[in-house]
Amino acid sequence: MKYIFIAMAVLSIAGCAATSKPIKQGKRGIHINCSGLSSSWDKCYTLATSACESRRYKVIAKSGDAVEEPGDYPFGLNPAGYTSRSMIIVCRKAAPGVENASQP
Repeated sequence: MKYIFIAMAVLSIAGCAATSKPIKQGKRGIHINCSGLSSSWDKCYTLATSACESRRYKVIAKSGDAVEEPGDYPFGLNPAGYTSRSMIIVCRKAAPGVENASQP
């Protein structure tokens, strides 16, 4: 029983990860993975904001964007299983004269 809780804890912590991959036009895209039972798109957007030095980014691709409301499930968790969410972003340059502006 305790191994199940340990496995769930590891999966929930490892559910969000970011890796950098090349995309078109020689820019580097950042792949953000927010899959998991307790994750949400808000968590993905927060990770995207913190991944960019300028705190500005453009979403290139999203997957797993089925519309789910937290009220649809008991305690806000999907009892049917694992939910997959990921997106690829490109960081934008900081706007002149504006520091740390967040604008997805």
